[in-house]
Order: sequence, then structure tokens, then C-alpha cells
Amino acid sequence: MPGELMKKRVEDVLKMSSEELKVALPEMLDEMRRYGVSKALEEVPDVFSRLIKKFIEIDAAKFLSDVPGVSDMFMGLLWEGVSHLAGSVEELKSAVDKTARDMHVNIEASDSPFCAHFVVSKGKLSGHSGLLHFKDEDYRFMGPTEVLMELLIGELPLGFSNLRLQTAGHSGFVPFVAPVIRGISQSIKGK
Repeated sequence: MPGELMKKRVEDVLKMSSEELKVALPEMLDEMRRYGVSKALEEVPDVFSRLIKKFIEIDAAKFLSDVPGVSDMFMGLLWEGVSHLAGSVEELKSAVDKTARDMHVNIEASDSPFCAHFVVSKGKLSGHSGLLHFKDEDYRFMGPTEVLMELLIGELPLGFSNLRLQTAGHSGFVPFVAPVIRGISQSIKGK
């Protein structure tokens, strides 16, 4: 699929209603996987942030609950893209480099199948859909799907004053987790 077709496909999907997306989004995500996430990000650098904003606009929790497998497919591609960009987005690269020890973080929605994890280990960041076993996690973000999506695109302030976002884990991880999350949101935004 040439780059122009990928751009057009993304633009067309972003204009669809919730009902149209139920059919088109799984197909588009599969096309993106076959095309290559890194190439898709070259064509549409902000594809993930725009898709997340579309999810929020159409009621992400309901949509992801109604369309089995889309959450896993989306999160798999998103983390492949973030991992690919980890070395080139300066804020993320710096945060990963400054992480003093390995870190395993889960992200879990309370109202949909939206969940994922990321790991920082040996100066590298990787992530995928699904959760790490609770005994292997160092930190966890929990809350409604929309809140977690806002976190991923940098539109949700971190900190104890934000009662919409729940966290679990040792407070000693906060100085490392927060900069990594900010770096992740910068890469998702395509900056």
C-alpha cells in the first residue's frame, strides 16, 4: 500500500461514525500492521493520538467493549510504534535513559477491555496489549478508558490531585514513571 493510500485510509476512518468504525477500524489496523507501523508513522506521525481522540469522541469504553479484539490490536500497534520511536523522541529517550532500574507498568481500564503494559529495561522501552502478572508489576495506572486514553496523549495531569486516575505501586517509582509517561505521550502525538 503506497503512503498516500495509507494517509487517505486514516483520514477516511477518522471521519466515520461509531457504527461505520466497527467494521472499518479492524480492517484499517490490519492494513497498518501489514504496511508496517514504522512506515505508517512516517506517513501519518500523529495517527495514534488522532485515533485515541476519535475513540474518546465516540465513547471509547462502549466501542471497545462492542468490538472484540480491537483494543488488543490497537494497543499492540501503538506499543510497536512507541517502541520504534523511543530512540528518536528526545523526551522519551531521556526519560528511559534516566530510569535507574527496570520498571514494569500496567495500564488497566475499569470499564472496557482496554489494557496494556510497558517495560523499561536496559535502556529500552517495550510494551504490548494485555497485563503483566500482578506479581511482576512495579506500578499500575487504573481508571475509566477515557481517562487512560487522556493519560496516553498527555491531556491528563499526573499527581495526587487527579482523582480520576488511580495508581498502585511504590511511590519511589513516580519520579521515573511520570517522565516516561510524558515521553510516551510526546511520541504518540507524533512530535
